[in-house]
Amino acid sequence: MFGTEISMGEAGIITLFSMGIVFAVLYAISLILDLFKMIFTKSKNDNKKTEVKVIPQPIISTAPKEDEEELIAVITAAIAAHLGKNSDGLIVRSIVQVRNQEPAWANAGRTELMK
Repeated sequence: MFGTEISMGEAGIITLFSMGIVFAVLYAISLILDLFKMIFTKSKNDNKKTEVKVIPQPIISTAPKEDEEELIAVITAAIAAHLGKNSDGLIVRSIVQVRNQEPAWANAGRTELMK
């Protein structure tokens, strides 16, 4: 069928046939990997245990207002100590938590190091 010279039509047939074989082998490998996953992983039904669902109750803050005032006083004192000034001249009107400006990978690395 194929001699020393190959026409464009024959080259196309060889190309399509070769690509078909490659995709068929890749699909077979995919099926084998799925089969391994089914064999070697535990299913959820193997360990039937009684699961108790806990519904979280809303947390009602019973902390008195004095705790917030004490927190503001501590933060004001820390700011005054950092600035090297007297806390009488400082007025803290609001405290807002600033979002972390570091990338997520830096936080993940720091958390992993702390473990």
